Amino acid sequence: MKIPPLFPVIGPFFFRRSVRGIARAAKCGDLQAVRKLTAIVSSCPDKFSRSRALEVLASLSSQAAIDEFCKEVIIRDNQELEKVAINQAYTPLEPGSRAVFLYVTGQDEALCRFDPDAHHPLLANGYATAPARIKNRVLCGASSPRMDRILAHALIGTDPVRAAGILTYLEWEVVISGLTREKAWDVLWLLVIAAPPSLTVVVLENMRVAGWKPFGDSMRVFEDLINELPEGWAYPAPEKPILSMSDQNSQCLRLAFSRDGTLLAAGKSDGKIAIWQVSSARLLTSLSTNAGSINFISFTSDNTNLIIGGRTGMIACYGIPLGNTIWSDKGRPFSCVAMSRDREEIIVSDDQGKITRLMCQTGKILLTISGLISKVTVISLSPDKKYIAFGHMDGTICCKEAGTGTDVWTVPGTGNAVRALAFTGQDNQLFVVYERVLPALRDGNTGIFLRTFDGFSGRPSCYAISAENSMAGIGSDDRVLRFWNMHDKNPIASFPFYNRIPTCCCLTPDANLAAVGCNDGTIFFFSVHERQKIKEFRGCKQSVATCSISPDGNILATTGGDGTVTLWSIPTGELLRTLRRPAGAITALALTSSAAGAGIIAGTTDGRIRIFSCEDGGLVRSIDMYTPSITTLAVSPDGTYLACAGKDASLRFWDLAKGGLVATCDTPKSSVRCLAFLPDRAACISCGWDGKVRIWDVTGGKPQEILVGHSSIITCCSVDPRGRFFVTGSNDTTLRIWQLTGEKTSVVLRGAKQEVSVCAISPDGTLLAAAGADPEIQLYHFPEGIVAGTIPQIPGRPSALAFTDDGLMIVVGYDHGTTAFYAVHGHSLIRILPTHSGKVTGIVAIKGEDCFVTSGTDGMIHIFRIPFMRPLSRTSFTDLALAREQAAVTGSTAAQWRFLCHLLSFRFQNEIELCPTYRDAGIYDIQIVG
Repeated sequence: MKIPPLFPVIGPFFFRRSVRGIARAAKCGDLQAVRKLTAIVSSCPDKFSRSRALEVLASLSSQAAIDEFCKEVIIRDNQELEKVAINQAYTPLEPGSRAVFLYVTGQDEALCRFDPDAHHPLLANGYATAPARIKNRVLCGASSPRMDRILAHALIGTDPVRAAGILTYLEWEVVISGLTREKAWDVLWLLVIAAPPSLTVVVLENMRVAGWKPFGDSMRVFEDLINELPEGWAYPAPEKPILSMSDQNSQCLRLAFSRDGTLLAAGKSDGKIAIWQVSSARLLTSLSTNAGSINFISFTSDNTNLIIGGRTGMIACYGIPLGNTIWSDKGRPFSCVAMSRDREEIIVSDDQGKITRLMCQTGKILLTISGLISKVTVISLSPDKKYIAFGHMDGTICCKEAGTGTDVWTVPGTGNAVRALAFTGQDNQLFVVYERVLPALRDGNTGIFLRTFDGFSGRPSCYAISAENSMAGIGSDDRVLRFWNMHDKNPIASFPFYNRIPTCCCLTPDANLAAVGCNDGTIFFFSVHERQKIKEFRGCKQSVATCSISPDGNILATTGGDGTVTLWSIPTGELLRTLRRPAGAITALALTSSAAGAGIIAGTTDGRIRIFSCEDGGLVRSIDMYTPSITTLAVSPDGTYLACAGKDASLRFWDLAKGGLVATCDTPKSSVRCLAFLPDRAACISCGWDGKVRIWDVTGGKPQEILVGHSSIITCCSVDPRGRFFVTGSNDTTLRIWQLTGEKTSVVLRGAKQEVSVCAISPDGTLLAAAGADPEIQLYHFPEGIVAGTIPQIPGRPSALAFTDDGLMIVVGYDHGTTAFYAVHGHSLIRILPTHSGKVTGIVAIKGEDCFVTSGTDGMIHIFRIPFMRPLSRTSFTDLALAREQAAVTGSTAAQWRFLCHLLSFRFQNEIELCPTYRDAGIYDIQIVG
């Protein structure tokens, strides 16, 4: 790879002329000219120009120019430049910089004369104050036995244990290598409990081979470690995710408002429960039960508990908002459940006709009744709790005293199943809906037949009964919904649906308005008493499965076969909230942070973003992005703004806190492939199919600049953490490093042979990694663009790439769902982890933690721990607990975890750590390990 000089090259004559001008400026002490001459020597193919540059560099007179040249010698790693510096006896004036220069250029004898102390304090000081790029050159220079011993002693100084706490991984490699060559076993024994485990394994093996052992109490610890010593460190990591989340919805079957209308619960066919706060649409809790398909759901009177029933026969009570199990009963597979009007009791029946009354809050059994040996299909409790009526599959209706279970009356069935029962509020009459025959009214005290209700035909497809208002509505498969006043046998209103079938219906508390959902997703509002349609609108993409009206009669909740839960205003039909809908594949991933905690933002193919909690994986919020499908997104560093690009070539900026639209950008028709915010201002970079880079003003939605350079699609981009540069990768096989300040020039990197698909800049801003269809991951020093090496990668096309938060590893996701971990310093594969059943679409490291988040086209989001690679000096009691937990799990890495457990136990012996107690923030327990 060739890096072009920072000035234009028009032709040989003009180029050489420009070199002569730069040379004259360098002779006069121009520091920028000195830098340009070193660039010419490093990268220019013209021999004359290189020769002229070397001639001038060998005749520098001012100390400032010499200092600048020596700095460039260290950075550029060019033998011709080093030769000039050594021959001319150039050295920097500042003592620390001079020691570093002598070390990097291999002048070990001169260094030892200049810095003769055994721990080389001048070298240590110069290294500590040097920028990251120069530190890397110093560490790379520790290749010979003498040089790595010199640097090892400079790094650990006079207090090795204290120095161990701040060493980086690459510094640890130098220290371990240098001290091992010296066979300084006593010092190494002090460091093994602070070094990276991979190096600790090497040290202990060398000690074993050398026959060295510590004295005193440490000998037993040493022998235990040797007994558990693995052949090599395999960088173990838990294979199961810490947390998994998704928003893939199965069909919702039941909806229920709380008594005061502040909460809404939805039960699904996969046994999951969701509870929202109606006013804010905030998901309070999401439960996974073993109840199977949910067919009963209701809040208790005080909103503290939720009672659910499922097809597996499970009845359970869960606390709100924690979602903790209060009680559960799996011993009696039930056929139906009913709750008293005061929401204090539930009545459960099973397939054998057995009836049980339970207290909602405690699950205490109040009464057990043995009824007819026939499946109970419906239960109704009289308003005064005096009677319980049961309808059976064979059409039999029984009435018993609620307190004792004594039979009151029984009406034999005729083979038509009872589908609904309701005691009226005033006359204690019982309204009955059958499978095939006309609905009927009976005396609730005696069971005597009073009347049938005319006008009904077909089979009931839905029904709504308001016992307090003596009103009943039944929808039929004859495509008509009819309403009766229970005091009159003739219907007071009939509403035909023609080619639609009503699938669910409900009444407002005053029974004046009926809401009806149909099999094609249409929703109707009818005025029952005025016998007219108020509103018709499309509510679901598929059939409306169930609906419910809030106790104040102002909100309708509906759910469809596609899993969507929606809130509508009554009677206008205005859409208030969409609480859940099927997400589809996750196409984009980002992290955000706020005072409330960290959140995971997922963009999906349904055109919405969903924010999940990093703590428990719960869905915090869902926002419609007004696009058919999301292609990419980005979050501003302070978590204020969200940039979202869609499949329809749209680009919008959103206020994350308010969920409001900030600006819509006037983008070209070609779609956006990648986005990135600049860290120090409200600006965002977008790149895409037209090969151009646009820098947008977020608040105004207007492009500030348009940068041109790539000749094909830009596939990826990444911004320097300090906001000085950004990188773009393209289908034209190149990477470009763009400068954000001053002239918008770019350095072109041509190391790839095929498309560059993904790229990322390390957290410290010193390394650039890029991957594509080539078999290697390309590494470059940043921002110079100098090649830093390659890493062979596993087969497959990379679809996501990120550095871990500590910068020690590169995590790459592939189109076959596998995630691979590569060591930055070792340039090698260290672990493979199957993470998704489809393409990995996003990888983000969680700042400050040893975890990362992945997303995939399977609609799943996972949080995994990274393989254990970091130095033990950066561990805590949490790591010890993890090691113990994993050591108890049988598997290929159990031995590795056991060894790590021994190491950490040795490290933390006799130490005390303050740790928050469970659920008691601010209160502390003391743990002592020893």
